[in-house]
Amino acid sequence: MPSQSTSLAAAASTTVLLGLAWLMAHRNFRREKGQASTIDVNSLPSIVGSESDSDNSDDSTSEGNPTLDLDLDVLPCIRNRRSIFPNGFKKNPPPLDERIVRSLLDAALYGPFHGKCFAGNRHPAKLVILGTESMVNMQLLTLEYYDAHWKDLGCWSSEEEYQSFRKSTEDEITGRWGPVSYMIAVAMRRQSGPRRYPEWEEAAAVACAVQNMYIQSTRFNQLACYWSSWHDAARDSVEMKIFLDMGDEDKCMGFFIMAQAKNPDFQVRRTRDPSLMD
Repeated sequence: MPSQSTSLAAAASTTVLLGLAWLMAHRNFRREKGQASTIDVNSLPSIVGSESDSDNSDDSTSEGNPTLDLDLDVLPCIRNRRSIFPNGFKKNPPPLDERIVRSLLDAALYGPFHGKCFAGNRHPAKLVILGTESMVNMQLLTLEYYDAHWKDLGCWSSEEEYQSFRKSTEDEITGRWGPVSYMIAVAMRRQSGPRRYPEWEEAAAVACAVQNMYIQSTRFNQLACYWSSWHDAARDSVEMKIFLDMGDEDKCMGFFIMAQAKNPDFQVRRTRDPSLMD
């Protein structure tokens, strides 16, 4: 696993090169009155090829330009980020090493936010680790909430339809969610310090923290993780806020599920075309 200094060097190198690429491409764009200048991702010089390209890099250079030796160790971790859902969970798994859980929380801590711009700022992400008993209690709370409010929610046309949902949800406690080692509740502190920032900034910081957990989880093949939005009405309820010790304006943004993979050697075969950023 690359050291923190190596990862930072890789990130810095990539940032510098993206800046150079922008300068090279900028001459192809013109600013028109009343319009912002835009950059077509597809027109930027490619600094990253496929994984096979990085293993068999071409050291040739253009005339007059020195070879740039890029350290792209971080990029495979990002590309290999994976979501493994309950049908891929290992049944009756051994206990999960708590140091692995701690490493994901440490990764979340280093997601971007306002930091120490103002004294007293905390990270906008509030992460609450639920073990076996707490996971069951949270699911029972979910059922109790729907028992009390299902008629008002308008999601079911009859009590029979609701009872069908309730039974399947209750069965999931020992079925779908039975193999899970931990659920990490992901909450957004609406005001994480003395200064009140726009809500979207706090939510974006929380999402970055979760992405960091995702990326760190790629270090451990045995992990099976994904970010569940959970049952929305119960997730957004006052009862859930009390259970997770959240503030009145805080928002639960779901649960980061940590289980163990039935197939640890599962390989991500994701490809993404730059046109997705058009």
